[in-house]
Amino acid sequence: MNKDELALLHSNQRHFVEELQKKGIEVNIVNKDMELLCAKLGNHVEWILDRDSSVMPYSVSIVCGNKFLTKKILENGGISVPKGELFSPNQKTSAILFAEKLGYPVVIKPVFGSHGDNVFMNIDNMEDAYEILNNHFFDEKFIVEKEFLGKEFRVFLTKDGSYAVLHRDPAHVFGDGKSTIKELIENENEKRLERKNALCPIVIDEIAKKYFSKKHLSLVDIPRKDEKIYLRPSSNVAKGGVCEDYTDLIHPSVIKNCKNVLDIFGTVPYLGIDYMSSDITAVQTSDKYSIVEVNTVPGIHMHMNPAIGKSRNVAKMLVDVVFPETKEKRNQNEQGFTPILWSLLQAKQFIRKI
Repeated sequence: MNKDELALLHSNQRHFVEELQKKGIEVNIVNKDMELLCAKLGNHVEWILDRDSSVMPYSVSIVCGNKFLTKKILENGGISVPKGELFSPNQKTSAILFAEKLGYPVVIKPVFGSHGDNVFMNIDNMEDAYEILNNHFFDEKFIVEKEFLGKEFRVFLTKDGSYAVLHRDPAHVFGDGKSTIKELIENENEKRLERKNALCPIVIDEIAKKYFSKKHLSLVDIPRKDEKIYLRPSSNVAKGGVCEDYTDLIHPSVIKNCKNVLDIFGTVPYLGIDYMSSDITAVQTSDKYSIVEVNTVPGIHMHMNPAIGKSRNVAKMLVDVVFPETKEKRNQNEQGFTPILWSLLQAKQFIRKI
């Protein structure tokens, strides 16, 4: 694939293809609109759609696409998840009664979806819950769940133990003491057009406006210098959330919990896990964390080009799983020695030390 063809791909797919090609894997676009690719290394052929390939079981992709089914599977496996139930559009009264029983704040979200679309957070009263259900959930099932009060993280983890962790902070601006919130957003969005990292334009939609109303904010307000103004409750990157690398800051029990998620789904090779925590640096007991979603087609770009912190080569981790023969070859050649010779040299150095 040449540079012009590569430029046609979405940033996530582009990173993946670049890493495949670095390993000497031939990649061709089969269908540009679908971004369907064919990757070949010798007799090993993979048909890649998004990040999906032959290593990701189709059944797991279907299950993880259903947020309620995923919740129940994780809950049965001993994973901490938000308490919640599934409702049909004609069960709105039952849904409100359930929300009252759970206790506010609650989250209302569709069973299927991505990019934070139609996910309503920080619902803290019956009137708002009724309004959201009546205006947005006409013909699709939805979930009502208890909102976990903590910070949101994305954990990418592979079956061989490679991982990367991001903190996703909801879209925000910092005051300069003279500009309105609207002007600050416009200035920030203009900077983000350069696309040097995973920052998407800040979206001011109905959810953001509702959030403003609750916080008694207006787009014409002028924040104090360096005052941090959040613009929506959810941290989705597509709506303007800010990614910060946390890979070196987390407590080891975070990865242990996420490894348990992989084990629950059996042969799954990797997952992107939406992980809430009250303190990601502390031991993750069941009351300190909650897993809200699991993704079989996780984003790459946000890990490789975070707004803040170190880049993590998640594309390389993916290639190691999809084409494991390239990882084995690299490990043998990393030091320029065969494994046996390398072991002998290590032993010799150890003897010298003692």
